[in-house]
Amino acid sequence: MKRQILRLFMAILLVGFTALAAWMWTRSFDKKADPQARFEIQGVRLRQDRSNVWLDLHLRKSGVAKHDLSKPVRLITADQTSHEAADTTFAGDPESGFTDIWFKFWLEEKNLEGPIKLQINDGQLRVKTSEELPVLDEGKDTVFKSVDWRKTWLGF
Repeated sequence: MKRQILRLFMAILLVGFTALAAWMWTRSFDKKADPQARFEIQGVRLRQDRSNVWLDLHLRKSGVAKHDLSKPVRLITADQTSHEAADTTFAGDPESGFTDIWFKFWLEEKNLEGPIKLQINDGQLRVKTSEELPVLDEGKDTVFKSVDWRKTWLGF
């Protein structure tokens, strides 16, 4: 009898963790992504580097229109300061269009307070909506899969 209860409990746990993993894997970064941006954010990675922070954005193409290389891409912080990317990496090819883009920004820690947006193509994408400054550990990556950068009890 005890063995059957244990098996049932383990099966329920397995189904629960599988559902949680599927939900985490399939959820989008921002459900209200601007279609004019032509891309959607897949994730944000922060890395403390002494008194500054590297912010890496991973974008994936969301429509049929190509990325317009003639239009500037800018990260806009809460104080309306505009930041240019320190590095850009493309996946795909210019003829058929880029499928993924990674932008890397060099910021001061104070720039991470408040909402952050990315201007790309003809639209804007929300990078961060929460007001708080994220807690960063020197030399460790902090990854966000949502526009809300507050830590939850599950750690994502």
